[in-house]
Amino acid sequence: MKKTRILGAVLIPNFIMTRYNPKIGFYQLFISPKTIALYKQKFDKDNITDLSINHSSEILKNTKLSNSFLITTENQKQLDVSFSHLPIGTWMIEYTITDELDVKSIEAFKLTGFSIEGEFTIEDENGKQFKVTEHFRIMNKISELLSFNIYVQGGSTEGAGRNEHGEAHFELKEKNSGKKLGKIFMPTKEKWINCNRKERLEFMFVENGRQLTKREKKILVEWLEINNSENLLRCHSEWNEINKDNNRTNPI
Repeated sequence: MKKTRILGAVLIPNFIMTRYNPKIGFYQLFISPKTIALYKQKFDKDNITDLSINHSSEILKNTKLSNSFLITTENQKQLDVSFSHLPIGTWMIEYTITDELDVKSIEAFKLTGFSIEGEFTIEDENGKQFKVTEHFRIMNKISELLSFNIYVQGGSTEGAGRNEHGEAHFELKEKNSGKKLGKIFMPTKEKWINCNRKERLEFMFVENGRQLTKREKKILVEWLEINNSENLLRCHSEWNEINKDNNRTNPI
């Protein structure tokens, strides 16, 4: 029986993660080395080692936890060079997998690490505490919080790929079918920084599609506002780069 071992990081000390909670909105979370050590201790003691892909309800059955440790100055040099960027205090775990299909599923998702889930108490900079259900995984896309996907797209002047035209915009599509749900025009930096929250919500108007709910508008606006509108400016840059050779679109 072939066995495949998969080693990866679970929690990295002081690594800033952007999260979302309905009661708090978007917030940035980091975990101290001391707290990570406590989580690891509890994990090892409770011996709850179920493994799934992307926190789905389907548990991979042919897996076994084969190691759980913190990176120290002593063991850091023994790790593969691909982990050389991880700091002291990073929690690592290793699973041994005996089902080839499970291994292929993990490879297909291009997963880069592990994460834990559960109910936790977090504290803001003012000392106020909140209880949240947290996955502690990196949130790569705003679509993870919405019932549809959002894309920044483009195309070439020769007809290859998508042929976007006009002003910079977000494309909205159904998650399963990919059906187009309309588009939202991106506000310029100048318009965005010189308007209030109410006006920013009004920017979330969907052309040629159903309008967003109040909750969806709020989530999208808050995501665009993070870190002095870092996400909005990143979307501007992505649009300009994708469409740099497309003379049917307008840069933003």
